[in-house]
Amino acid sequence: MCEVMLGSAGYVTHLDVPLNAIRYTNQTLTCNYDLGADALYTIKWYFNDEEFFRYTPSEDPMIAAFNNSNLQVIMEESEENKVVLREVDLTASGQYKCEVGRDWPEFTYDDKTANMTVVVIPNERPRIEGVVDGHFRVDDLVKLNCTAAPSMPAAAMKWIINDVDAPKEYLREYSHVKTADGLYISTLGLNFKLTKGHFKQGELKLKCTATIEALYHKVEEHSQVNPTGTVVRELPPEGSLVTANGPPSSGSETMCSALLERLAALHVVLLLSVHLLR
Repeated sequence: MCEVMLGSAGYVTHLDVPLNAIRYTNQTLTCNYDLGADALYTIKWYFNDEEFFRYTPSEDPMIAAFNNSNLQVIMEESEENKVVLREVDLTASGQYKCEVGRDWPEFTYDDKTANMTVVVIPNERPRIEGVVDGHFRVDDLVKLNCTAAPSMPAAAMKWIINDVDAPKEYLREYSHVKTADGLYISTLGLNFKLTKGHFKQGELKLKCTATIEALYHKVEEHSQVNPTGTVVRELPPEGSLVTANGPPSSGSETMCSALLERLAALHVVLLLSVHLLR
């Protein structure tokens, strides 16, 4: 939650706008004020400087919404200092302003702004692509790509070799691919020739991570313990959901009913562990 507080000079005391909002979830914006003994004339809400909602206690009805192709207000849940947006899409990212007006005889206004970004967190783990026939050996050429599922914002990719970040000269960077619905696909390549120094006690570990800020964390481990057999074990999800509206919730909750259950870090690790054949 992005919370803006004012000092004594202003009478908008709190403006709460989700800093990050999961796509297609309802979002609540609140604006608190203190006019002292003065009466309230109106509260107006703006999105990118265009008014979309108004509360005026002297009018009937007291609330009114204005056409905006980027937003849809849930009227039955919105009131004096609260406006609820229905299933926000990417176009709802931007600046929100709450403007509070004193009634006669002052007719003065105070306002505060905050930004909200609509995010898309993929359910899928990143995917390692390339040929891994049995076991890697000394002098083999590693040529792999790691690709994250579509997201907004784009995922930051990283390769890790034996728990150490891969040298820059091993990496091949690709431009983000933008999908038809405005999401981004990130890919990072790993190209290098194996030497004896890459094997630690006969074992080579390759990790690919995809991170989206601090929004979601998930782990998958793949262990290859012999040339003919493969054991795959899925570890429990780690980390917690960092929400804008309340305390952290368990990272194992995969379906969000709101931002409370979906906002947190995508840190997906795909670990490839292979033993050197002797």
